[in-house]
Amino acid sequence: MDIDPDYELMDARVDFVFKKIFTADDIQSKSALIAFINSVMEFENDEKIVEVLDLKVVNAEIPVDKKTQKKSVFDIRAKDSSGRQIIVEMQKDSTPGFKKRSQHIISKVYASQAISGGSDSYSTLQKCYLICIADFGLIEEPGEFMRDYRYRDREGNDLTDDETIVFIELTKLRGVLKKDVSEMTSAEKWAIFIKYAANKGKRAIVDKIIETEEGIRMAKNILIEISKDEKERAQYESELLYALDTNSRLAYAKEQGIEQGKLETAVNFLKMGLSVEQVAQGTGLSVEKVLEAKDSLK
Repeated sequence: MDIDPDYELMDARVDFVFKKIFTADDIQSKSALIAFINSVMEFENDEKIVEVLDLKVVNAEIPVDKKTQKKSVFDIRAKDSSGRQIIVEMQKDSTPGFKKRSQHIISKVYASQAISGGSDSYSTLQKCYLICIADFGLIEEPGEFMRDYRYRDREGNDLTDDETIVFIELTKLRGVLKKDVSEMTSAEKWAIFIKYAANKGKRAIVDKIIETEEGIRMAKNILIEISKDEKERAQYESELLYALDTNSRLAYAKEQGIEQGKLETAVNFLKMGLSVEQVAQGTGLSVEKVLEAKDSLK
């Protein structure tokens, strides 16, 4: 079933929607999450998560750190039948220190595992995976939209793959969009779905992707369902409004900081004997603002 081209779907990149798609209490949601994890991590043979019962969405909160009194809450935290933990984080807006935060998250999750006594107790520690989806530039160097990181030497040899971080940059999908759907990997299809499911201009390619991936088709069904629910829509719009207000406050604070910096520079220039016109040209302030700064000196 194609998505109605005129229907307003919720944006899958919004935290509230992203969690609803992958953590709803039904088989479709769990199957979609399994398909997404398998596609991104490219598990081989017996490493693949096959059955719905093999994956459990667990408490997304790590206990409070006694030293910092800070708790870590993730978008999605799951554990498979072997004990491996998979954390999935969706970040729509740029966040300072996101890469360091990712390192902190996976280290904290790995260290949260219980260790029994004995010399070989560390061998019981299970692998942890962190999938970070970012809708902003994260890795400065150009390249693939998806990269994985773990402990390696300079030649690229693994020390261990117990902690793996995967960064998915939704801003680097331009090359992927030029491919025919038949040439795309499952991970590429998931990335396009997450970024463009709500974009009416990309409905054609999203529909083609849905036809080829059962997991994405299930995710689409959930997205349509919650998009039509009035209560879910109200929650969604509330979250969008909150994000808009937050971004507006941050932008205003940044603007005020820049303005204050220009005024301080203007005052210094005036003290050096520069004319009002020269100061205005040098700082980018209006002549009226510079005159106000000059009056403040009196």
